[in-house]
Amino acid sequence: MRFPLCLLLVLAACQNDVSLGGPNTLVRVDPEPNGPSCPAGGVAIHTGLDRDGDTFLDDNEITSTQYVCNGSTTVQCAGGKVLTGTITVRAAADWSQLDGVDCVDGELLVAGTTAGSMPAHPDLRIVTGDLVIAGNPNLTSLAGLDQVRQVGGSYLIQGNAGLTNVGALAGLSRASSIQLIGNDALHDLKGLEAFVDIDTSLVVSNNAGLVSLAGLDNLRTTTATLTIRANRALTSLAALGNLREAQLLEISGNDALTQIALPSLAKVDVRLLVTTNAALAQVALPALSTIGEFARFDGDPALTRVDMPALLTIGSLLATNDNSLATITATSLVFATTEVQLANLPGLATAQFTSLISIGGTLELDNLPVLPNLAGFSLLQSIGGGFSLLGTGSLRDATGLGALQVVSGTMTVMNNAQLRSFTGLTKLTEVGGDLTITSNPLLPKTTSQAFAQRLTVRGTVTIN
Repeated sequence: MRFPLCLLLVLAACQNDVSLGGPNTLVRVDPEPNGPSCPAGGVAIHTGLDRDGDTFLDDNEITSTQYVCNGSTTVQCAGGKVLTGTITVRAAADWSQLDGVDCVDGELLVAGTTAGSMPAHPDLRIVTGDLVIAGNPNLTSLAGLDQVRQVGGSYLIQGNAGLTNVGALAGLSRASSIQLIGNDALHDLKGLEAFVDIDTSLVVSNNAGLVSLAGLDNLRTTTATLTIRANRALTSLAALGNLREAQLLEISGNDALTQIALPSLAKVDVRLLVTTNAALAQVALPALSTIGEFARFDGDPALTRVDMPALLTIGSLLATNDNSLATITATSLVFATTEVQLANLPGLATAQFTSLISIGGTLELDNLPVLPNLAGFSLLQSIGGGFSLLGTGSLRDATGLGALQVVSGTMTVMNNAQLRSFTGLTKLTEVGGDLTITSNPLLPKTTSQAFAQRLTVRGTVTIN
């Protein structure tokens, strides 16, 4: 089955498959009329290099175009018996109003009932608004609504303490989002094997008893958000072994999860978020080649290693506040559109970006006390924004940056306890903004002055 796209995503997020080049990468967003690229219209996100320097991406400068398409239609009733308005079921007697109903033209709310099951409603196929099943403590399954095929808004299943089975969702062909939140007896997602290529957001959050995602074993692509958040007993993502592409993938706050290994994941169109997973030790994404906007690894205290050997292009790569992170590798990465930030990583000893040629925005290396050298950036030629080298405790010089020729923004070198020289920056000729070299206790002032004098610095030079 294939759900239509119902969400207009953050437009700047679709900067993927960009051409390689200098720092002046631009993005232009144009309306996309109805046509082969978007049957119901949408937007086209163009990316390319500003070759003529006019700060506008001309048609002949476009090197890549991605599309975000509108949903083709809104959900509407299709005949039969229609019940209009916000329909509420709070007691057993309330179910009778749905007898023989084919469509609810509005919202359907099932809340606070005490029964363990729902009566069957085989005629009900469409809810044009939201379908909410919340706060039903004894409900064990959704089988009474298993013939619902289309939901115009969100299908929210929340706070049903006895719910153990969500297999009734298997026949759903359309919804803007499916949210499974706070259903503490839910151990897995069996019954969802029909989810293969979907265009709806799927949120699995705060389900205290969830130990696996079994049921999503056939999921290959989602053109919307997949969120796995705060499921405290979740120990495995093995069921996502066939996942190839997601628009936005978030894995956060899952306290028992020790490993993220997604062997088939090749593309994340917008964002990859891996944050605050207390026991997470390793992230292995061997097939991942493209991330449109950014990847963020943050606040995972046990995380020791992140490997993305096939990654070619990314908007930004952000690794921050992971106290145990020792190794991060993206050895095929050639171009970062916006930023590479490695910050507050007290255990980082290996950062391998050995194919990285250009960063369109900033490179920030901040509070990396044991990083021994910058050899992981050996091919880096240009930085389109600022370059910050802050709080490194082991770097004695800039060995590893021998290919760097230009920093188009500011350059700041500060609080590096062992820095003694700028050896390694032999090809650097220009800093487009301010140059600041301060508070490096073993770096002679004369060495800093000599370094500055051989550069073309467009801004202010501050050395002390």
